[in-house]
Amino acid sequence: MSADISGPLDFAQIMNDMQRTVSYKVVTKTTDPITGDETSTFGSAANQSVVFFKEDIRYLFDKEGLLQVGDAYILAPTTLGIKRYDQFTIEGETYYIEKVINRYVLQTFTLNYGVCFKVT
Repeated sequence: MSADISGPLDFAQIMNDMQRTVSYKVVTKTTDPITGDETSTFGSAANQSVVFFKEDIRYLFDKEGLLQVGDAYILAPTTLGIKRYDQFTIEGETYYIEKVINRYVLQTFTLNYGVCFKVT
């Protein structure tokens, strides 16, 4: 029995089947115009639903070598608006987003793919 893969990626179904709740913080970085010092400002944490997976199961979603390798990855709905340096906590571990890739299916902006690294 084979699955029907003729239709477009249904991210809503992926979210329904695999979503996890993370504590998500928006981070704003500013640079002092005189000294060049960078300052990070953390917003309040809020629970958000995303698809989260660690590096060891990345092959389920992407062919080897297509994306930057990270410690973990998130697939997020476009309405969440993930961006570089934002942080989230799941299972007691905190990660920051290093790179965000907009994913399109049939020319439709479907989801954001975040490459994440563990905060040590």
